[in-house]
Amino acid sequence: EPVCKAGTQAGVTSSTSAQPSIGAPITDGELDNLFAPLQRYATVGLAVSGGGDSLALLHLFARWIELARPAIRLCLVLTVDHGLRPASAAEARFVADEAHGLGLPHETLVWDDDKPATGLPAAARDARYRLMGERLTRKSQPAALVAAHTLDDQAETFLMRLARGSGVDGLAGMAERTAHPDFPELAIVRPLLAIPGARLRATLRYLGRTWIEDPTNADLDHERPRIRAALPQLSAAGLTNAGLARSAVRIARARDALAWATTALATSAIAETPGLFVTIDALTFEAAPMELQIRLLQRLLARYGGQHPPARLSELERLVNQFARIGNRMANPAENRIWDGQAATLGGCRIVAWHPRDVSDSGTRHAAQDRPSIVVFREVGRGLPQLVLAPGEQAVWDRRFRVRLAPDAVAPAVVRAPSAAECSFLRANAATLPAWPATLTSAIAATMPVFAFNAASLDTGDSGLSALIAPLWPGLRGVVHRRGSRRAAGACRHGVTDN
Repeated sequence: EPVCKAGTQAGVTSSTSAQPSIGAPITDGELDNLFAPLQRYATVGLAVSGGGDSLALLHLFARWIELARPAIRLCLVLTVDHGLRPASAAEARFVADEAHGLGLPHETLVWDDDKPATGLPAAARDARYRLMGERLTRKSQPAALVAAHTLDDQAETFLMRLARGSGVDGLAGMAERTAHPDFPELAIVRPLLAIPGARLRATLRYLGRTWIEDPTNADLDHERPRIRAALPQLSAAGLTNAGLARSAVRIARARDALAWATTALATSAIAETPGLFVTIDALTFEAAPMELQIRLLQRLLARYGGQHPPARLSELERLVNQFARIGNRMANPAENRIWDGQAATLGGCRIVAWHPRDVSDSGTRHAAQDRPSIVVFREVGRGLPQLVLAPGEQAVWDRRFRVRLAPDAVAPAVVRAPSAAECSFLRANAATLPAWPATLTSAIAATMPVFAFNAASLDTGDSGLSALIAPLWPGLRGVVHRRGSRRAAGACRHGVTDN
């Protein structure tokens, strides 16, 4: 029998059919398989817009809570009002009423930023995930954002990415669990990826519930509705949603194997100073298959590119082809065409290749080694952020560092990249600075967070100097002191400041 409303009599069991029909409601016997993985999280947020898929997610989750009694501390229903249609506020209230009727708390998050003239669906999606991520990461505990993506969404995503010429990662579709792009500690979980949307709507009809039909889902000016409109013809030709989603699952297995091989290549080829820069052994890199070269660079650009949009696959392919053209020159010092000191810019990073034979200037040499190398580090001046920390506050800076101001700091601090004048000061005084790493060049230091206080200046002695440089290198544990004051800030190490 199908799932019951929360609060009705128990005794509902799963169907005896091994494969439920596409129009069959979800049964109680299926719920634990869908939602049991959520028990690992202290906080679970449901993304519910009021459409058929997400409203079914809400009712199914509430029923599972009733039956399983999981040890989840906070279950929260989240709706984002994008402000794009006059009815959006009323739709958020509709979801709130549904959630409260099931005994679950609800919050409406409002996207009140300026709306772009183009790319609105993508911008709205990004804003939606950002707002929900901010809400669910207020406390330092394991949290999950649960989305109602279905088998049909997976098939549509596969076709959209196939039309763009996507590689293995794109055709693998959506994962059942992945990290939030802006809040890596927050998991995005999709428990309904194997469920056709028709079964979810059948469940709502069984429960006697209505849902909201978003008119933009039928707007053929947008890509996904156009793909959706073509699906009946594709299905008639044998390209069914179930078959497309099955292909995505199988390609995902290949993606996971490639990710494992990429990690093995990284272990043998790179030397990393987390948050600062990474050095790749060019000869080991050149010996690897091209697909692994692309994946390793993609991974490093994402790690060191900060807030910059990720590089496109076609851009990575061009960059790797550029490396391939110069690989033999780097490996053979007898030739005089070594690609030393040349650089590319991609994904918010500088990618610099050099050969030790021709590098004598310590200002350009990034690592002391005797083999050709490729160095990846954050590009200077490309969207480096500025934020203000009050005493006791912490934040993520440029997606590379978690910065924290000590609770007993005497004043707020502005966390930003060093100015040109401050970088000049560092270059002029680097030789006299205690424990300044020899491999940390001024170009890399210019991409690091500085804790700036209004009181101290660079020419006021050791306290001003410390306030500038303490966050700039790893390995310095301790605190920043201003002259005659208490502890002011912590030093960054591996993306986390130490108090």
